[in-house]
Amino acid sequence: MKRVLDARMTRRELLRNSAMFGAATFAVTTLSACGLGKKSSESNKIVIGAFQDNALAPLRDTFFKRFTDETGIKVQYNETNYDSWYQNAKNDGLNKTGAYDIYIMDDNWVPEFAAAGILIDLEAAGLKPNPDLLENGLNQGYWPPKVGPRLKDVANDEPKLYALPIDDDVQMLYYNSDQFSSAPTTWDEIFAAMKDKADPPNMYGWTIRGVKGNPIVQTYLPVLNSYGGAFANDDWTPGFDGAEGVAALERIFSFIPYMPRGIVEFDTDQEIQVLLQGQSLALTEYTGLTQRIDDPESSTVVGKIDCAATPAEEKSGPAIGIFNAGIPPSAPNTDGAIQFLDWFTSDDVQLDFAKTGSAAVTRKALTDPSAISEARWLPAMADAVDNSTPKPRTPDEPKMEDILGTELNKALVDAIAANGKYGGIAQKHLSAAADQMTSYLQQQGGYY
Repeated sequence: MKRVLDARMTRRELLRNSAMFGAATFAVTTLSACGLGKKSSESNKIVIGAFQDNALAPLRDTFFKRFTDETGIKVQYNETNYDSWYQNAKNDGLNKTGAYDIYIMDDNWVPEFAAAGILIDLEAAGLKPNPDLLENGLNQGYWPPKVGPRLKDVANDEPKLYALPIDDDVQMLYYNSDQFSSAPTTWDEIFAAMKDKADPPNMYGWTIRGVKGNPIVQTYLPVLNSYGGAFANDDWTPGFDGAEGVAALERIFSFIPYMPRGIVEFDTDQEIQVLLQGQSLALTEYTGLTQRIDDPESSTVVGKIDCAATPAEEKSGPAIGIFNAGIPPSAPNTDGAIQFLDWFTSDDVQLDFAKTGSAAVTRKALTDPSAISEARWLPAMADAVDNSTPKPRTPDEPKMEDILGTELNKALVDAIAANGKYGGIAQKHLSAAADQMTSYLQQQGGYY
């Protein structure tokens, strides 16, 4: 998933806005809508905004209509590109224009939006989360975070639930079942299979997202986490420039002889094309790829791509990047918005959502035999969410990704050119990223 780096609040801006808008988080049901756009005071209508993503297609095409049929509440759905929707939602929340009842968000929007008063406390508004929601997905909606490092300003604050998961998007291993008798569980197994079966350019052993910034960070994180490293330690020091992080990057570089040429410029479309054309043993990618692996218009290996949690060294450690939904204080129909979130995350609706092959957010849905018979990857989704590692919960996380991802891309270029001596290359660039990230966080204040 693309992350927005422009027009975001820094930590300092966030805290300034938090002071201005903090009271709004408690004004759950009494604020009225005024300002730009047509507002709905009708109790039988909610307006939902979102970014364009294939994972949201079942929600858009099937479940909004079903909600209307079952409740009588109409859904107006506004969808635009990722960058535009981030800015639209933020502006609507900060200016209290009341154009929307629900924001569908990327998970890393929550720290910024919640702290700035752009979202309400859902439990204070009367929502009771389904106890079957997968914990690691649910945790992405809390601010301050329940797990991981916290900003000093909120270190002692009680976490509150500002967003509910609607799609537990998480990284998984996708592998060609013709090339593996069972799901590989370690990076050593993956590498052994490459050496034995890869025959570039006819069959590659692995493919990655190599573009600088977020894409190559997503390539690195499941390996880094599995080797015992971390994007950021609990004291906000970088957790990737030590022995674990260097070993993880060396492992990725060891795959270079078995990967396609041009991987420094590969993003999602390029890497998955190699897999779907039957030319790669395996890769790691988010759950949205499941919508294409059995689509004959996309894949020449229909029924051959299986899924599992990402491989382990010390542990499996996929990154989690869910889609979640929150309600702004100026929502014209807060009650209707709460009703929708409660309805969509209910057991019956989640089971049907899982049967579309989607990343349902409850355990029962992902482990139900009738759903698995229609979407074989559902148990792998549950396993991946259970083993997932969240990224640092801070408004500065996108900038941290940009710093690390720029150095990772440089390291990949150097490693391809050197065709060896990977350890020194990895250490050089990871140390540079760690120094830059530390300097940036020190400038922002509130971390150390």
